[in-house]
Amino acid sequence: MKAVTVVPLMKDSLALREMPKPSLGKGQVLLEPIEVGVCGTDKDIIEGKYGAAPPGEEYLILGHEAVAAVAELGDGVDNVSVGDIVVPTVRRPTTCTLPITELDYCPRGTYAEHGIWYLHGFAAEYAVSDARFLVKVPKEIVDVAVLTEPLSIVEKGIKLALELGKARFSSWSPRKVLIMGAGPIGMLALMIMRLRGFTDVTITATRPYDSPKAKLAKEIGAKYVNVNVDQLSDEFDIVIEATGSSSAAYEALRHLSADGVAVLLGIYLDSKVVNMAPLLDDWRRNKLIIGATNASIGSFQDGVADLVKAKFEFGGWVRKLITKEVPLDEYEYAYYWGHDDIKSVIQIRSL
Repeated sequence: MKAVTVVPLMKDSLALREMPKPSLGKGQVLLEPIEVGVCGTDKDIIEGKYGAAPPGEEYLILGHEAVAAVAELGDGVDNVSVGDIVVPTVRRPTTCTLPITELDYCPRGTYAEHGIWYLHGFAAEYAVSDARFLVKVPKEIVDVAVLTEPLSIVEKGIKLALELGKARFSSWSPRKVLIMGAGPIGMLALMIMRLRGFTDVTITATRPYDSPKAKLAKEIGAKYVNVNVDQLSDEFDIVIEATGSSSAAYEALRHLSADGVAVLLGIYLDSKVVNMAPLLDDWRRNKLIIGATNASIGSFQDGVADLVKAKFEFGGWVRKLITKEVPLDEYEYAYYWGHDDIKSVIQIRSL
């Protein structure tokens, strides 16, 4: 079978290779991936920053964001059927003993992750997953279900923000929301905040005011600010940082109001020395900072449910977040996207 692979920790080893079709074990399912999303994690792995192949193997198949069809069932599988459309979660416990609903809190070194650490991903003609880590997808959202994995992280972060913010004092009533970054995480965060009933939402990026990202944000009622032209001066009750830049994370805290909650959704590999003095005021003003970079199966289920709601509420808007689709044989183009792109996907089979 064809698969998009790398040699982990070897920069620029990305290649489409013939790999053996995976065999099924007990409790496993053979998947036929339909679409696989590409994100910054994939780019980091391609650049040799991290990643690990399955034990005893040289190559790692990429792809941790996927929607797939169930092709074959292993022994003991009774939660899905052949032909079901599913989204696989990413993390699998190795020595972690936490329940399936809490695997996002496993200590490092106690788990594997499809397409990242020690498990092949889904950017291939066939893939295997343990059946209990699959989330069924209604057929009406199959065209946007590839967004479920990044959406799961957004779901977790926003749920924590609202629950923990309210847990501090019951009268907390956030109104103003700032989202920093108009990539896939930022746009999905905008979608969720609008579904949650927030009407005063500002999203920032560096694209012009007439850019596709600006138009998409305004299409569902957000205010768009091009920070290359205009600077923010307001404070916000909830600030969601979705750029992955440590500088932006620092700015996010500066825009947080008293009693506010900051949600950091990036992976901050760029190091930066900052002056902590202005941030010391955060503690005196009862600010809360939380982070999320992965999610459990419950957040995936929430994501699927919200994609159904979003298609009803916003129509074709959700599908517009997928700005680049390439066939498997042209996989390289999926890993290079422009400033106006949001989500890039590899289409392995027709929708």
